[in-house]
Amino acid sequence: MRYPMNTVDLHTHSTRSDGTFTPSELVTLAAEKGLSAFALTDHDTAAGIDEAMEAAAGTNVEVIPGIELSTKYHEKDVHIVGLFYDYRNPEFQKQVKEFSDARDLRNQKMCRMMCDAGLPIPYEELMADNPDAVVTRANMAKFLLKKGAISSMKEAFDKYIGDDCPFFVPREKITPKMAVEFLLRFHGIPILAHPFQYKLGDEGLETLVRELKEAGLMGIEAYYCQHTPEMTAKIQSLARRYELLLSGGSDFHGANKPGLSLGTGYGHLAVPEDCLTNMKHTRFHVNDETRIFFCDFDGTLATDEKKISPATRKALDDFVSRGNLFVLSTGRAMADAKSLAERLKLHYPNLYLSAYNGAELYSCEERETLLRETLPLPVVRDVMKLADEFGLHCHTYDTDDIVARKPSQEIAFYTSPDRMPVPMPVRYSEDPAGALSAPPCKCLSIHLENETDHALEPFSTALEAKYGTVLHTVMSNAWYLEIDPIRATKGDSLRWLCRHLGIDPKNAIAAGDAPNDNSMLKAAGLGIGMCNGLPSNPEMRDAADVITETDNNHDGLAPILEKV
Repeated sequence: MRYPMNTVDLHTHSTRSDGTFTPSELVTLAAEKGLSAFALTDHDTAAGIDEAMEAAAGTNVEVIPGIELSTKYHEKDVHIVGLFYDYRNPEFQKQVKEFSDARDLRNQKMCRMMCDAGLPIPYEELMADNPDAVVTRANMAKFLLKKGAISSMKEAFDKYIGDDCPFFVPREKITPKMAVEFLLRFHGIPILAHPFQYKLGDEGLETLVRELKEAGLMGIEAYYCQHTPEMTAKIQSLARRYELLLSGGSDFHGANKPGLSLGTGYGHLAVPEDCLTNMKHTRFHVNDETRIFFCDFDGTLATDEKKISPATRKALDDFVSRGNLFVLSTGRAMADAKSLAERLKLHYPNLYLSAYNGAELYSCEERETLLRETLPLPVVRDVMKLADEFGLHCHTYDTDDIVARKPSQEIAFYTSPDRMPVPMPVRYSEDPAGALSAPPCKCLSIHLENETDHALEPFSTALEAKYGTVLHTVMSNAWYLEIDPIRATKGDSLRWLCRHLGIDPKNAIAAGDAPNDNSMLKAAGLGIGMCNGLPSNPEMRDAADVITETDNNHDGLAPILEKV
């Protein structure tokens, strides 16, 4: 059965807990099924999320960070799914490890009891058979089946490890209320999973929902692999009464749940994409204390090796974990910005990318372009001709590639691995403007000898004299002249996004090192200038509120970001 369009699956499991598909394989399967997104919700672990996100890079599948927490409610197992939480937060990781350790202790006791009774399930062998996984009873059943001790996994649960069976050992569990509060602490959306599985009855289920709503519950699974239309309708009604978001998923485990498919469950499941959209719109509400950080990449966030140092990474992670927003603001092309975000694992809630010096704004969460300023194609053609007259290299950008007139040492320099770790492809045309699929966000002129002969300055003057109502120019380093639409600066981008999100620009922070960053430093409530930029950008002293004490290679940003 082909998966319907515009559907998602917000409850799945991988080999990192008790599924049989790796996180990467889940991404492949989701793409084959036509899913627009899925949430990886392994039991008590977030260990597979990075792998899934890396596998999804460059596909049409969105991976939602998820987890399924096991809790105890009046002697019943109740599961709380968390979505969109800050899974990178060290405190979150520490707490989840404690959950996992409690499960591991239970597993040791159960294995020892079964071995004493003659069942072939030594704990060490079980763990070796499930490397890098949070081992559940499903893993135990699969192991016993592999050893020939049982004829089916159902037999394992019916005779040996089910809740009322001789070798079942309960583990210390948190309450559903504690799980909800825990997920909220890390900016997640807590969701009551498969509500009919607990057999609480209508009154008991409503009591549970009411108690959890008071604790901050935000959603409930109305769409589930075992739900009839009547069950779905009942949960939808319950959700309306308690103002809960609707969620749902297949609870896919691969071969550990035979006949259950990703996305479609047992054949009739279809979780509307609207469920995910509504979550995205709900999960983050700015307030008067919300800060937003616009940060340049080269020479600012990154070292000269194009990496984020551990101290700077921690300061940034902590900033976001406090409910603040991050914007990667760069002169680079949007395709390059997206590649950087993936390579550097900037998987933050509500991450935004500002590329082409503010000409294009992109929401990673919504996977939507919010703003795009462009240069008219006739102007692009004239810019290229004028560059030729000055004897200068100039190129422009299509959606996914660079478009230049001919190969050159400037192109080779610009796309070298040390400057562009994920190189953009280059396409050549005698008429670059005519080779574009749409008007571009910028042109870039490069002159590698500019530090000595300053050849870009007269070119810049000529451009602004002729096209000053359409474009403006700015240096992004000693060799690059950025040619941007007149309304496109990093400062314009900052003001636009703040207005779009309802954030006072006084609550914006900006950091940069080059002249193309100065507008952003001026527009922000706190402008941070990198000391390494001063030699080539002395105007930064007037644009910035503070200058870092150390450079981009020595965690210049970290001590300031830690204090805001």
